[in-house]
Amino acid sequence: MNEKIAVVSPEGLPLAKQRHASPPLESLDGAVIGEVYNNHFKGELMFKTYRRLLKARYPNITIIPYTEFPIVYVGGDPASQKKIASEVAALAKEKGCTAIISGNGG
Repeated sequence: MNEKIAVVSPEGLPLAKQRHASPPLESLDGAVIGEVYNNHFKGELMFKTYRRLLKARYPNITIIPYTEFPIVYVGGDPASQKKIASEVAALAKEKGCTAIISGNGG
């Protein structure tokens, strides 16, 4: 029997070297947080919960809701993913975000 079978590795692709990562914020007090949603697992409920908890702990926080950003679907080719990530980053910068909550479940 000379049948060939294609196999997909569960390890995924090699990770690219991380570049341009921002240092962590010292505090969220006064921060502007953008929400970026991937349309998975009850984001409408989870982001509402995140907002409530963050505002209770950091009253001076500003949150830009996920409805003001494009939904970032998981998948697609690397070039499309990079393009969408660049668009989201530019929009976050335009809105004055100092941090992003990205994704949700999935």
